[in-house]
Amino acid sequence: MHGSILKDPVAVYLLKFSPLTRLTIVIFGAVLIHLSLGTYHTFGNMLPYLASYMRNNTDSTINHEMLVWIPTFQGCFPFAMIIGGFVNAKFGLRLATSLGCTIMTAGVFLSYWTIRRSFQAFLVTYGIMFGLGQGMAYVLTWAPKHVGFVSGIVAAGFGISSSIFAPLQTIYLNPLNHKPTVFAYFTDRDMIARVPSIFYTFAAVYGIMQFIGLIVICDPIDVDKQSDALQVQISISLWKWFDEVFKSKRTSLCRSTKQYAYSRLRTFSQRSMSESLEEEVVNLSEEPLSLSPLEMLRSSTFYWLFCALFCCSFYGNMFYNLYKAFGETFIDDDMFMAYAFSTASICNALARIGWGILADRTSFQVSLTCATFLATILLLTMPLTPFGGKWIYFIWTLSAILLAIGCEYVLAIVGYTFAFLITAILAFIGTVY
Repeated sequence: MHGSILKDPVAVYLLKFSPLTRLTIVIFGAVLIHLSLGTYHTFGNMLPYLASYMRNNTDSTINHEMLVWIPTFQGCFPFAMIIGGFVNAKFGLRLATSLGCTIMTAGVFLSYWTIRRSFQAFLVTYGIMFGLGQGMAYVLTWAPKHVGFVSGIVAAGFGISSSIFAPLQTIYLNPLNHKPTVFAYFTDRDMIARVPSIFYTFAAVYGIMQFIGLIVICDPIDVDKQSDALQVQISISLWKWFDEVFKSKRTSLCRSTKQYAYSRLRTFSQRSMSESLEEEVVNLSEEPLSLSPLEMLRSSTFYWLFCALFCCSFYGNMFYNLYKAFGETFIDDDMFMAYAFSTASICNALARIGWGILADRTSFQVSLTCATFLATILLLTMPLTPFGGKWIYFIWTLSAILLAIGCEYVLAIVGYTFAFLITAILAFIGTVY
């Protein structure tokens, strides 16, 4: 444990509260931060505005296809998590998160100037800087025994962000609901002229949210003992309810699928610390498995996880970034698109918590298999939506969630999969490194 952490007044003050209360406070700060980081998923909403502005004011050759490189570089945040992990290990959680938030918000703020200069400059600030800061600010250490559950809550803040900021972006830039062309470009000069100012406006909002969140974000003290106490409280308050509601269905599901869920990770089972629990739970902290970075790179499991994240990120990002450009080829209601995506994002956020619980209660393989299988089916239905118009498109997005039992949404598959990968990777790498 870092010496500086022992002197952290926030961490010391939080010891006055119960483990569950401490976790709630820290999660609130983490969710607030991730509400700002989650605006990564609003790029699809911004794409027609950005393309329209840059096409008319920066470079006439810029189009939607070129701007897709922006979220491609924003998506570098899994690699930035490695940097964030090293900074966290050397200097502590708050500094690592602060550095990530600063880089991300600075990138958004500087985009006010770079979008007027060149595509390359805009790529650096709104692409690379955004992605780098986003990855470094993603940290989970307060509940190592419930990584799936806690990461699900934090990821919910990440996912619900677009439901808040996408409509705000549309209201700010297109309050009169001007119609785009059939190629998803806007031509109204007043609307296009407002595009640069949205960056410094929203950067200020992100900065305030992150500052408040950073006040309560800190490293846990005596994490092992606190996590043991926390496990009891979470088990009683959450798993008891979960077992009572889903006991019969979940028991048959777990017993029928766990035998097929092959894992290379070492796990240790024990009876729950609560008498109300009847099922076995996986307890990875009883005998932690910690690997050095070199040992991790020599493991085939690491590369399988890497490939899984790469593949799921590809089609997940495709939906997030092109849903509006695709929809506006047959839907001329810009405000409708914003609110449709906002509604779906709320369901997305709720589903993340459910997938986090499923990952804790079953296995990484079962959760990931369910998510990717359902996403594949929904991907195949996408070309059929133009035949029904905007309401069929809207119903299709909601049906995507219902078909996944309220736990999957095709525009956010990368977010769900990311929560599973965090669970597996932290269990695989361990707590030392």
